[in-house]
Amino acid sequence: MKKILHIRAVSIVVSLVMAAALLSAIPAHAAKNIYVNDSSGVLSGKLDSAYAIGGGGSISRLSDSSAYVMTGSGLTTVGETDATIPSHLNVSGSISLKYSKMRVGLYYYDSASSVRNPTLDYANLENAVGSGYQFGWYDASRNFYEVGYTSEKQLTMAIDKNVDTGGGHIGCYHILLSGSYSDFTLASAAAVQYSDGFPAYYNGVYHVLVGNYDSAADASAAASARGIAGTPHSASEKCVVISRTSDAKILFEFDGGGVKNLAVRPQSSSGKAVTWFKGYRYYGDFEYVRRTGGKLTVINIVDIEDYVKGVLPYEMSGTWPLEALKAQALCARTYAAAHFGVYGSYGFDVTNDTYSQCYRGLNSATAISDRAVDSTAGQYITYNGALISALYSSSFGGGSENSENIFNSAYAYLRGKTDPFEAAADSINRKSSWTYSLSKADIASRLKNYGRPISTVTALDVTYSDTNNAISLRFTDAGGRSISLEKSECYKFSTSYLALPSVHYTAADMGSYIVFSGGGYGHNVGMSQYGAYAMATTYGLTYDQIINFYFTDIALSAGKYN
Repeated sequence: MKKILHIRAVSIVVSLVMAAALLSAIPAHAAKNIYVNDSSGVLSGKLDSAYAIGGGGSISRLSDSSAYVMTGSGLTTVGETDATIPSHLNVSGSISLKYSKMRVGLYYYDSASSVRNPTLDYANLENAVGSGYQFGWYDASRNFYEVGYTSEKQLTMAIDKNVDTGGGHIGCYHILLSGSYSDFTLASAAAVQYSDGFPAYYNGVYHVLVGNYDSAADASAAASARGIAGTPHSASEKCVVISRTSDAKILFEFDGGGVKNLAVRPQSSSGKAVTWFKGYRYYGDFEYVRRTGGKLTVINIVDIEDYVKGVLPYEMSGTWPLEALKAQALCARTYAAAHFGVYGSYGFDVTNDTYSQCYRGLNSATAISDRAVDSTAGQYITYNGALISALYSSSFGGGSENSENIFNSAYAYLRGKTDPFEAAADSINRKSSWTYSLSKADIASRLKNYGRPISTVTALDVTYSDTNNAISLRFTDAGGRSISLEKSECYKFSTSYLALPSVHYTAADMGSYIVFSGGGYGHNVGMSQYGAYAMATTYGLTYDQIINFYFTDIALSAGKYN
């Protein structure tokens, strides 16, 4: 049995000196009983069913494979780390933010991609908690302006071309009635005189149109046959059609000429509005943009705290410890606010995929993940009064890395450091250790694919950083010619071309092949998610201590929105 001193969850504080003395007094062949406080209290079952409480009131679940002692600052794993416990951070000062709403690209990519969602011919929307929507547009300050409404629960937004939707076919030519109207109500009253009439908002003016046809000739013929005094009309390449999902009946057309884009705001009958889109539930509004005059880009416009709630359970398990989730929430919120307008050419701030942060709305949110967001609401990580790039990845394998060795740019708050905490989560981390064997011929082929060809690979020399991450690779051929890949090139080739999970590895020359042995998964910059888990679970540390360890010389600031 491993020597363990376990302190029951009561207000008892034992010094490390006393713990060491007690541990050393337990013989290696000791009985299998685990004593709690004294010989009369025996813990039944495994140690991982027990908890300990620190002097500050922090509660930690124990592991069945470590030795522990409780100190005044919290639970410490004996014999596994002598790391200095990071100090607490209080929210000090404030930082002004440009917006309180995020613009998130959901479907936006015009080419094929295994990661990015493509633009669409049409997009369905379903109000999940109420019925009805407002139609409108957003200005540059992210203020919403209403131009119409409907009581329908299920809508389909489509490009104004001849298109087949799930509810039926929609033609892009209509019969435009003469005259215009000053508001939506008057236009709607005129449109209902026809069973297939509908109002439209074209560049700030309301019109009434009837029917939908595939060509101007068809629209003209229908007008004559029906005795309607109107002309064939099709709006600009920026126009978006709103129809009823069930039968494709057109309800409204919006054409802002590319200056104003259609926004659809769900209405709630009880509490905050929630909407179904593509199998996921979302807070907030939706914008539909024909950026190039082609298919629809779909954007979710959502309060930044609701955005973080849609990120958190997809970037970190929603069942993980609260303090780890709070640290992740702080990173996700800071990352988002630091990226306002980054995808300006697309019309949004961040994507919903791994090019930014994974965002899928409410489906996987839990009570604890939502609590982590609410309890840190408005808090941001700053350095010298500015938002940081709050990077994070799954795990580091033992050490984080300086940002310039991975992504070129050097940031004072993204400094590599040896991580003594993460290993406590190895039992649940599938990438805590790994081994890959690659033939030298295969490596030479991958170098060629990378654009750095070499005739053969006879030797590989690896240069390591102070935290034992690979930051330089030198491949040598039989003639003594060598190729070196430094810093970001080392990272890119290691992870993208050699397909290694991280740059925390060693390389052993086995003759015709090389064995890469390492640990961790991701880019090794910023916060380790499994490290955060271990710090919260095993060491009883709080979210601010976690953040203070992984980022250098940072502060916590309260966000103030303009």
